[in-house]
Amino acid sequence: MSGIRPAISDVLATLATMQVLNQDLQTVGLYTRVFNNQIKRQKEGTIQAYPLPAAFVEIIKPSNYNRLLNGVSESDIVFCIHLQHWFTDAQDGTFDQDLAIYDLRDQTIAKLSGFRPTACSNLFLTSESPDYDHSDVNVYLVEFTAGFIDSKGSKYDEGRPEYVNSNPPTTLDLEISKVNELNNA
Repeated sequence: MSGIRPAISDVLATLATMQVLNQDLQTVGLYTRVFNNQIKRQKEGTIQAYPLPAAFVEIIKPSNYNRLLNGVSESDIVFCIHLQHWFTDAQDGTFDQDLAIYDLRDQTIAKLSGFRPTACSNLFLTSESPDYDHSDVNVYLVEFTAGFIDSKGSKYDEGRPEYVNSNPPTTLDLEISKVNELNNA
């Protein structure tokens, strides 16, 4: 049983295993963080530079939870992946045409489709949105949906202080001979 933190941590860790070509044409792990409007803040110059390509994971909060039992709830959860890629000119006549963002999109979909974060069902692609009005930094949104079970409202959740996980006593001693005497009578 679990809350939302392990689920987003699993998605971040999985995306970080993707190997991408950075601005220096070196193969590196994809830079991943929880979404905090970094893209807007970068354009405004109010955030330190970070490596590109990058993936920022936003959880679009479920609008409705369904109550199950003992304080456990379930809902669909949407992980919106903000892919960010920098591109100017490939020197091959494709000026102002970032085709590599589609490679990043394809790699992300291949990596996350069917992936099962903690407390979730398998992720499936539900939406995508390319950026058709960008500067040298291109943003591509890819959304995945999964079923999510949240046990943080349950008194039985292992993370709650009042929950005590214990083993029942096993000191029972049964004398089989008495049972056999009763059967023979």
